[in-house]
Amino acid sequence: MKYLLSIIFLASLTSFAQERAKIKDNRAYRELQTSVAEKSIVELKEGVLLVRLNMRKREIAYYESFGNAKGAEKTRKKQEKQNNQIVKGFSEQFDFCKVYYFAMEDSRMLLEGQQDSVKFYDSSMKEVNTVQLNSKSYFISEFGVVESDTVFYYKGTTPDPGSVNNPEGVSYYGDQKNNLPALVIRNNKFYQLKEPFPYYSAYNPGGNVNKRYANTIGKLNAKLNAYYLKVKQQEGVNTGSN
Repeated sequence: MKYLLSIIFLASLTSFAQERAKIKDNRAYRELQTSVAEKSIVELKEGVLLVRLNMRKREIAYYESFGNAKGAEKTRKKQEKQNNQIVKGFSEQFDFCKVYYFAMEDSRMLLEGQQDSVKFYDSSMKEVNTVQLNSKSYFISEFGVVESDTVFYYKGTTPDPGSVNNPEGVSYYGDQKNNLPALVIRNNKFYQLKEPFPYYSAYNPGGNVNKRYANTIGKLNAKLNAYYLKVKQQEGVNTGSN
């Protein structure tokens, strides 16, 4: 009986140690995320936000290939209206950093570093001859959905899911926001950024086309400015304490 109790005790102790290690790794991961977020917000402020616009070129080409000029023109006008509202929203509601636009169809070239082959546009949707893009100073934004983060975190302070000490149990960060329609910010490798960086602002894809984009853009702009101010203030505190 004592032998059995010893085995159970050792197994419990091992399990507890493993869970504590997970929490330690979790804490280190969060610290890394914070460091990346703080660096990214400064880089974005000093850099460029490239907004990806869906031109629906393939759909238009499909209509044209079958001689359906009416269908092609209808699709083109509908998409132009959406894109114009997005551009207008950024022009009126966004002041955090410089903004340029590019077509979704050019994403592969941008990802592969073929920037000279990508057409960039200004707020008047006029092609910009040259945009000097440093590989670390531009980010991608688009109206899409928030992707899930599969890294798990303990919400409580102790690794005991289901107990009174950790009633929240284990949660998966990002699950509740998975597939949430939003204006999302990605890095130059098209990877979605993570908290504490304010990487998204939710929107209603079925809302009034004249309002749905502007409101969302304004909210994201406010989040970015607030987080940037917080980071710079923290830098000042850290500098003053040295």
